[in-house]
Amino acid sequence: MVTDFWNNFWMVIVGLLSLLTSIVAIYFAYRANEQVEKQIEINNKQFLFKNRFEILKSCNTLINSFAHYQIEIDKDKKENETKHGSLLLENNKLTKLTDNEVIGVKNDMLNSIEEKNTNKQLEKLFRIPENLSAELSFVFESDKIGPLQIFLHNYSSFLISISFYKKETLLGGIDDVNIKFNKLYESWEKVQEIAILTSLEKETKIFY
Repeated sequence: MVTDFWNNFWMVIVGLLSLLTSIVAIYFAYRANEQVEKQIEINNKQFLFKNRFEILKSCNTLINSFAHYQIEIDKDKKENETKHGSLLLENNKLTKLTDNEVIGVKNDMLNSIEEKNTNKQLEKLFRIPENLSAELSFVFESDKIGPLQIFLHNYSSFLISISFYKKETLLGGIDDVNIKFNKLYESWEKVQEIAILTSLEKETKIFY
């Protein structure tokens, strides 16, 4: 009887120790899983922050580029009373739109805009703002970025219209170039008016 008692006692003790060991193992496994999930969340936020930062940086560059282009157009228009359409086409002014870290098209490349071997390359580069517009949808809520997307789309549309005009393949001619410019200007004004970049930049900072 005494032997049975001690056998049962030690079996209970061993069982309790085994149960305790299992509970401790489950606890540490749970904590480890929590740490992994937390690190994944941090990595995702850092990745999102980086993407947002890079895209907003590019958008800011293009907004400033158009501002410089517009200043040049207005300046020459007041000084020389030249027709608006012809000013829009001058390469030394167009480089204000294209010679930046986003598009990267310098004056010498613009001079070869009519050459067939550069046509497709230039069009691809001119579509970069349009592509940025699509990327915005992946990192920001769609109801907040509409005006900025319109500006980016118009930026590409204007550059491409000039390219087609200089290749003599634009059906609407200089009138179409002027229409595209006016749309770009209006969308730029809207972006400035509502300070959309400032709003998106503030939203981005919460992820860092």
